[in-house]
Amino acid sequence: MTCQSAIDLLQLFAQLQSMIIVIEGISAAGKTTYARQFGDGRWLPEMPVKAARPSNDAPLADHAHFWAKHNIARFQKALEIERQHGFVICDTDPMKIHYAWCMERAGFEWPDKFDVARPVVRQAILERRIGFADLYLVKQIEPDVARQQKENDPTRRRGNFEEHLALQPHLMDWFVAMSEVMSGQVEICAEFPDHQALSSKLESKTPEENPRRFDVSVFDALCEKLPR
Repeated sequence: MTCQSAIDLLQLFAQLQSMIIVIEGISAAGKTTYARQFGDGRWLPEMPVKAARPSNDAPLADHAHFWAKHNIARFQKALEIERQHGFVICDTDPMKIHYAWCMERAGFEWPDKFDVARPVVRQAILERRIGFADLYLVKQIEPDVARQQKENDPTRRRGNFEEHLALQPHLMDWFVAMSEVMSGQVEICAEFPDHQALSSKLESKTPEENPRRFDVSVFDALCEKLPR
């Protein structure tokens, strides 16, 4: 990073207050590379699954509660980073119920079923254990570009890459629906914004607590907006 880039980042950090920012996109879209630019301690990577997953033949409710508990832990970590640094950059949405919906829409078998997970996540929002971010930056990437970026990154295996590629249309559907419910808080882009562009975007935002963060009516409206 150049000296000027470091200065730009410091100026950006001074403006980011009480904010959770989500960086979203399919595998190899560049989420981790982008999030890491904000420095150790300020970005939230995906967390490894510590507990044993339920067996495939376990009740669907067990899977819903397992993944909700995992995602709640990650959201709570995001809140911790936000309190410490004033903002957090999340590598994928901590709520992540969109994954169950996208998997079903793409026709893949996944034990965490959206209709079963939905009331579990809704209750967690009511209890303020999980919630919405202040800003979602969602990257839509051409398949050939994603494949090339995958090949150029030998540090990660990405064994289920083609599956993730098939999820992209449904991921976009999810966040388009979210953008209609959370006006001004979702941006679908071809490239993640540079630091100066992100800084400019956030200049008009106040550091007050997001009143939608734990608003269950937002969740209900989002679910109703999703394609059938």
